[in-house]
Amino acid sequence: MPAARPDHVPDAAPALLRVAAIRPLLAIMAASGLTPDPILRRAGLPADLLDQHEGAMVRLSDYFRICEQMALQGNDESCHVSLRPLMVGTSELVQSRLRGCTSMAGVMEVVANSYNIIHGNRYNQIQRRGSTITYAIDDTNFPYALDHDDAFIILSLECLLIYVHVLLLSLVPGEQSLPLRLIRTRGTADPAKASHLDFWKVPIRRGSPIFALEYDGTVDEIGVMPTSSPVLAARTIYGGVADMLDRIAPPRRSPAAIVERVEREIAAGRQDQAEVAAALGMSVASLRRRLADAGLPFRDVRANMLNSIACAALDNGQPIADIADMLGFSDGRSFARAFRQWNGIAPGAWRQIAD
Repeated sequence: MPAARPDHVPDAAPALLRVAAIRPLLAIMAASGLTPDPILRRAGLPADLLDQHEGAMVRLSDYFRICEQMALQGNDESCHVSLRPLMVGTSELVQSRLRGCTSMAGVMEVVANSYNIIHGNRYNQIQRRGSTITYAIDDTNFPYALDHDDAFIILSLECLLIYVHVLLLSLVPGEQSLPLRLIRTRGTADPAKASHLDFWKVPIRRGSPIFALEYDGTVDEIGVMPTSSPVLAARTIYGGVADMLDRIAPPRRSPAAIVERVEREIAAGRQDQAEVAAALGMSVASLRRRLADAGLPFRDVRANMLNSIACAALDNGQPIADIADMLGFSDGRSFARAFRQWNGIAPGAWRQIAD
């Protein structure tokens, strides 16, 4: 886990979004043939998350986890916001090119150029003016699936700025920080409704013609260590950014809430206890101790989470062999045996009851 930096704010509240602001994801999922329940469960989140009341809030990191599952299950890394789908694995191009960088100057150029190649236009630009360096996104002609000025499009691009900043931050070794000066957004929304941008403690210029991250010019001189980046090491950049956000501002939670964090890691495909502990930035002994405080051993948390995912997948008509593979079982028979232990009936019988 990277050492704490000045721009890591461990005593701050986590960055939050209003559930109402991301509720358009339901319509996007429906239009794309995706079902919310398995997406949310695989993200380690409540199945009714997007149905909560208008004032409910969701962690910014959890928004990125939803995006990760939409990308994986919908085979589109744009999460169906773009009319031009991006096949899953597209971000691997960015990851592979970043591994050869030695300075933040090179990193910023690689990120901008890579996404321009991916999207087929110069939407991303690095601007050097006076004592500042700006990562700018001009989305004037981007082929959105929604209206250019739709509130969800504005939110998506603001979250894209966060995605870029956290990706850059993950490459900085040791105690160094990134000298972020200013955030620009086309949005004009009341900042009191969310804290996803205020979280960074820098001025926000609203109503700008572009989206941008403005840094002090010294950012060019910062060395990077791609091999130690938790974001580049993650299965997807979405998931890596989500984990990094939780490390920047760990949630203030009761001892029992460690179960929720472990469930998220299991839902993301990490089923080994040591792997989950590493993803949470703690030792296996610490994880065991904290789960003991919550009254649930790791094997029970894992079984409960896998069972929840399995039941949702069966209810949605997925083939048993596919579910077994998704959950890491060697074959359908191994999965069926475990399912019988969890529920007292076979997967086929469960499906018949559900029907």
